[in-house]
This record gives sequence, structure tokens and C-alpha cells, in this order.
Amino acid sequence: MKKNVISLALAVSLFAMQPALAQEVVRSNSGTVAVVSQVSVAMTEIIPGSIVPDQQSKIASRLMGYIRNLNIQVGQAVKEGQLLFAIDPTDINSQIRQAQSAVAQARAALADAKSDYERFSKLYKQQSVTQQQFDKMKLQYQVAEENLSAAEAGFEQAKGQMRYADVKAPFDGVVVQKLAVTGDLAAPGNPVLLLENRQLMSVQVEVSSDLYRLLKIGDDAKVTIEGRDEPVTAMISNLVAAANPITRTHTVKLSLSGSPVGINSGAFARVAFNRGERMTMLVPSSSVVTRGGIVGLFVVADDGIARFRMVRTGLTQNDKVEIQAGLELGEKVLISSQQPARNGDKIVSGGQ
Repeated sequence: MKKNVISLALAVSLFAMQPALAQEVVRSNSGTVAVVSQVSVAMTEIIPGSIVPDQQSKIASRLMGYIRNLNIQVGQAVKEGQLLFAIDPTDINSQIRQAQSAVAQARAALADAKSDYERFSKLYKQQSVTQQQFDKMKLQYQVAEENLSAAEAGFEQAKGQMRYADVKAPFDGVVVQKLAVTGDLAAPGNPVLLLENRQLMSVQVEVSSDLYRLLKIGDDAKVTIEGRDEPVTAMISNLVAAANPITRTHTVKLSLSGSPVGINSGAFARVAFNRGERMTMLVPSSSVVTRGGIVGLFVVADDGIARFRMVRTGLTQNDKVEIQAGLELGEKVLISSQQPARNGDKIVSGGQ
């Protein structure tokens, strides 16, 4: 028993001789903090859509004939009035010669009818022919005049067809489709080329009935086009009231006035429509950090200690990030610091 008491006393003495445990060292870090508050932000609804041309033309020939000089290629830019292709004029020239011959025959028939009419006029005045005979010659003369007018009109029409043999671009644009080649037989109404104006483009989307009721012509929306970093502004130009009976959606077109260079029809686009405003918490983007794959920020308590807290983020607006969960109004968050922040840092700040 006495031995055990001595051992216990020795242990107590040794423990008393050990230095006191070191206190946790708090690192001082200067930084800038901000108080979290609510702000009003625009509510948006993003709808996928496509770029469509406002001016598109199916280029066809008004004549039937074999296509010549169709050297235009897909993707080639053309100017208004530029020759696109021609139609073999052999048949047109034949029609012109036939019409010319018909005019010559009509003129000869008119000259003969006029001679008969003048002769019968003299005989009628001399009472050598009856009224009926004179009227018949007069009618023949009038018919000959009308026949000449018809022949001349046919000749002008045949000559006018020649100008349709050369098919020219109706506006400045780009060839987006080629439906025939040199040597093919062109027929009226059958497209040979598809031409579109790249300076007049729109975005076409299908929206729900709820969103459709909030839209009006002239409203602006932000459009993000695939392959382009910066969004562009578009204006609602057309609202189709009739809903698609299958999807129950409405077609909306937005004009890209002064379309940026390089926008192609058929490109994928996202349109952000404004649906009013709502209150939310926004913090500077610089305050949001990632630690171990977890998105969060450093909340600075009243004692100045920064503690990492996981949050759920929402939309990004300019240099602000929406905080949907994990943060309370009135709390302070670390925006920037002299050294990379660590959990437990003592923040020396003048605030913001």
C-alpha cells in the first residue's frame, strides 16, 4: 500500500512539471467584408430557339429550258442584279421568229384589207355596191387591224421572254442551297437556288401559354447564340396567337436588327425573356470559393473569425452571384483578403 501511494505522488509531480498545453494560434489576415442584403433582380425564363432568315427566296426560272452557266456555289455571297444562271434561248429565239413572221403576215393582210375597203368606199359612194357589201369590206378591214395589234403584242411578249433567260439575284445575299446543275432542265416553279439575306435575321422560339401572355411586340430579350461568347439584344417582332395543337405552344419571332457578322440560319440560340422581378441575395463573385470540391464562402462572425460555409448558388449577374441557401441576411462575407483565406482566420477589415 505504501508503495502505491509513493508511485501516485511521483506521477502527480511529473504531471505538474509538464508545460501547459499551447493555446490555438489564430492567424491574422487583412481583408474586405460586406454585409449580405436583399436586392431586386429580374426574373428570366430561358427558351431554346433557332436563327431564321427574314428574307429568303427560292430562285426559279420563268421559262422552260436547259440551264446554262450555273457556276454559283453554296455559301457564295452575291449582289443584287448579279447573274446567277441562264436558260438556253433556242426555244425563245424560235418563238420570237414565229411572232415576227406573224406580224409581217398581219401587216400584209391589213394592207390588202385597207385596199379593198378604200375601193369599196368609192364604189359605195357611186352606188355601185350594196350597203351589205360595203359593210363586209369595212368589217374585214377592222378585223385585219385587230389581227395586226394582236400579232405585235405577241411579238413584244416573245421578245420580253428573252429577259427572263438571264436569272439575276433579287437582293444581296448568300446562296444556302443549290438544287440543280448546268444542263438540268428548268421548269417554271421549280427552284434552282435558295438565297437568303444574312443582314435580316430573326430568332424563332416556341413558348408556353403562360409566358406568351406576358410578352408584347417591341419587348427586348437577351439572345445567346451558339458559338458566340457575348449575348445580343433582340426585339420581339411577331407573336403568333394561334397555338400549336400538338405542343400547345406559341411561335414568337425576335428581330436581330443589324445582325452581327457571322450569324447563320439554323444556328442554336437561347432567349432569356424577362418575367418581372424578385428579391434575392447577391454577393460579389470574388467571395465565392471552392474548397475540396465544395462551393462556399467565408462568413465573418462578430468576433472577426472567418469560417467556411457551404452555400447553394444560383444565377450570375455581371460580377454578382445569387445565394439561394446557406446564408442569412445581415451576415458578413469575406470579399477579398491579403492572403488566401483559411478557416479560423482573424479578419482585420474596415468593412464595406
